[in-house]
Amino acid sequence: MKAWHRASGLLAAALAAGSGCGSSNDAGFASGSESAGPGAANIGGGGSGSGAGNSGSGEGFVATSADGGLAALPSETKTESNYQSPVATGNVVWTANPTNDEVAYIDAVSFTVQTIQAGEGPTYLAAVPDPNDDVAIVQNAASDDATLLRRDSQGDIVSTTFESTADANSWAISASGRWAIAWTNGSLVANAVAAQSFDDIAVMDLSTATANGNGQSTPMAVGYRPSQVAFAGEDYAYVVTEDGISQIDLSSQPPVTSSLFPLTASTTLTQSEGTDAEIIDATSPGPADGSTDAGGALQGDGAPSDAAHPAMGGDAESVLVLPPEDEDGGSATTPDVSFTPDGNYALIRQDGLAFITVVSFATGALTAVPLPSAPTDLDLSPTGDFAVAVLRDTSTVAVLPIPGVVTNPSSVTMISIGNEVVGRGIVTPDGKSVLLFTTVTTVPDSQDLTVLTLSPPSIRTIALHESVLAVFPTPDSKNAVVLHDVTPTAGVLGAYSLVPIASNLPVQLVSTPAEPTAVAISPESDRVVIALRDDPTQTYALDLGLFPSLQYIRQALASPPTAAGIVAGAGQGYAAQSYDEGRITFVELYPPDGGTPGQALTITGFDLGARIVDGRDE
Repeated sequence: MKAWHRASGLLAAALAAGSGCGSSNDAGFASGSESAGPGAANIGGGGSGSGAGNSGSGEGFVATSADGGLAALPSETKTESNYQSPVATGNVVWTANPTNDEVAYIDAVSFTVQTIQAGEGPTYLAAVPDPNDDVAIVQNAASDDATLLRRDSQGDIVSTTFESTADANSWAISASGRWAIAWTNGSLVANAVAAQSFDDIAVMDLSTATANGNGQSTPMAVGYRPSQVAFAGEDYAYVVTEDGISQIDLSSQPPVTSSLFPLTASTTLTQSEGTDAEIIDATSPGPADGSTDAGGALQGDGAPSDAAHPAMGGDAESVLVLPPEDEDGGSATTPDVSFTPDGNYALIRQDGLAFITVVSFATGALTAVPLPSAPTDLDLSPTGDFAVAVLRDTSTVAVLPIPGVVTNPSSVTMISIGNEVVGRGIVTPDGKSVLLFTTVTTVPDSQDLTVLTLSPPSIRTIALHESVLAVFPTPDSKNAVVLHDVTPTAGVLGAYSLVPIASNLPVQLVSTPAEPTAVAISPESDRVVIALRDDPTQTYALDLGLFPSLQYIRQALASPPTAAGIVAGAGQGYAAQSYDEGRITFVELYPPDGGTPGQALTITGFDLGARIVDGRDE
């Protein structure tokens, strides 16, 4: 994942009676983005839609091709965040019931179920990191407030109420668990009109929580249509809006919006007929001693290497670079923003612009890093020492050293990947490779996954036989789960693959009778759970994938899954389901007797005393 982990994006569905879900919050520098609301466990839009970005005037510098080739292809889509895990903390799964204003919490070890009263219409859940207790927070959609729930090791639970904002449907939680921000992702609001700005957020200091009392919350306006919220330690939070990046000073009492940073560098770049950049060919073998790496760009020292990319040389003319506009004069693209783990920099990509903007939060300076063509994706390494920009038009990957590129924008390494068409790139958790693919199904290469090893640069292309929709590398960087975009046929409405990426081994392609709607991978990297759902045919299931054997086990579900997740502490996978009385199905990940994993146990009737309706010994 990116170094700023997506934190507690609200995948919590508003269940008819008893099951809800949200997403787990990873440790580290956290951000909440592309958070999903009720029903959003299904496939959603990508990261290149309309509605966010920096507005401007004049013509944008948009990459095109004379023959209508690669540059004429549609934008890549980002759907990985639509499949995030629901809320699990330690050994507990939390589910919301907006109908009777309760939250149920299920112990995945003892399988006991308890409920607690929340506000009116509890809907959007998020996990809160805590070293000792199981903690979750829920947005109450009807009462416009939030309820913090804390369960201690003895099973006792207390609640605290925080003021929130109307229409909030997303959460961002700091890595320490002190701060929670409730905000509204307008892309999840049906039939939203331009006059709805959704610019209000609520900053909650969870350290002020009192047992069965109230906590400190600070409402504030941050800008038109927020699309992402992120934290920089305990001192600052950042909100990406169409107006720019708003900085929130958390050290102030109460917190205040302290600065607004533009999304696009106001600069004049040189548009060249060609470029003098030297490009490393990843398709050619490197020196036998392995001494050649990606041009030194991964060192982050800013020193140009032999492969450094000059800032657009040759015959040229100066053009003012601005974002493309929509028909109303606003931005036509959603900014793709990544934040470094130390909170010092933000890197911004916008569709059609042949440069990356780097924002320094310490100085307020914006640096434009020119590239030979418009990147179609941007991803940051887990440690934040480099970023990769994918240039689909030229089948190259640009490696940007951080912070070196801030002081020397030409210190970019270009790596050619041959003739493969790729528009997306995901840096593996170990930072050693980039998984490259395209989500444009009209090109043959959409059925390939290319593994780019960075040092020394080399590539290996894996044939997947179906078009790629989303990619999830395992935490150990040895394997990946790939969801596919398939043409529905009788009995086959979806597909996924279990893919070895660290070794050259066969791929397991699994066809599914319903579309995958949620994916969760175990911290140990050896288990994955995938929820399958098709309402027209009432086909519901939970698949358990096993690494490294690449086998899968399918368990039918009696009702529609709203999401799937893993309770790491209890060694259980689960599917929260939409059912009038509340229902959740657990699958055993690691049988204590060494038997076959995947045995299912379903708990139903949260409002009727919570009974187990089928057991694993049957």
